[in-house]
Amino acid sequence: MPGEFTTEAVQMLTAGAIVSAVAVPLGLVGRVQGGAGRPLAVTARCPWRVPWGGFEVFAAFLLVAVTIPLAVAQSRLPALAVGVVALPIQLTFLAATVRFLYPKWPVPWANPFAALPPAVVVWAVLTPAVLLFHAGIVQLFTASGLKPDEHPLAKFTGGDEFTRLLFLLQACVAAPLIEEVLFRGVLLPWVVGSRPGSPGAGSPPATPAALRPWLVVGCAVAVAALSGKVGPVVFAAVLAGGLGLVWATVRRGKRHVRAVYATAAFFAAIHSSVWPSPVPLFLLGLGLGWCAVWTRGVLVPAVVHGLFNAVSAVYVLRGGAG
Repeated sequence: MPGEFTTEAVQMLTAGAIVSAVAVPLGLVGRVQGGAGRPLAVTARCPWRVPWGGFEVFAAFLLVAVTIPLAVAQSRLPALAVGVVALPIQLTFLAATVRFLYPKWPVPWANPFAALPPAVVVWAVLTPAVLLFHAGIVQLFTASGLKPDEHPLAKFTGGDEFTRLLFLLQACVAAPLIEEVLFRGVLLPWVVGSRPGSPGAGSPPATPAALRPWLVVGCAVAVAALSGKVGPVVFAAVLAGGLGLVWATVRRGKRHVRAVYATAAFFAAIHSSVWPSPVPLFLLGLGLGWCAVWTRGVLVPAVVHGLFNAVSAVYVLRGGAG
């Protein structure tokens, strides 16, 4: 086992170096080209409000994350192509819905070049921490006589160049972008802020701000239960208890901390099909949530998420999962 672990660690380090060879130049280009962009960092006291309520958040997840991919899958496209083809439909649907329902809401704007340098820096710090944590969890499971679930990526055997391209687009662009838009663009700011204004006639009452983190963590427990596995449910329940600890101890920036924690728990829970992946992915969710709060947007966390996935994708393409 130690020899096998060392071999996998070397392969993962090599994959990280390959991704770094692309990410670092992009960060340098962004540093040069994005200097005049809108400042990315704002103080934690800056209000972060969105016009949608809890019902709209639920509908966005149901329609964008479930219904659209299922509809695209009916076209009998290759499995790897479903997410890639669904992505522009999902983004267009979200943008059109927001513009139709909230025409006066100013859509946040960010300079894409200015987002690259901080994203690369965060990725360089966050990725080793998450991967080392994941390796430690897997070793702990193995030493305890437990067998971690095999990740679907491990079953990817390569194929022709087009299949490899679809694999990279799905892993590094489609999946991280739509997840960040939903988790850190739609859900997180709703949990953080209060819905401005009063609901109109016939509108459902706004969910109390203090209840929102608990609702999201409750959803995490429910999603973990759908996996049919004990481990994810226990972990989600532990995270629910952790929210109580955060609630009792954190005073400064408490709305943001609670929201980042709750959405990271939900983000981890949706990956419960591959246990114990939710454990290190909770750490990744915390980092991505912090990026979203820091920049008040999804561009930086989306780039970080894409680069993070790229390391695993390159690892698989080089035969590391075989």
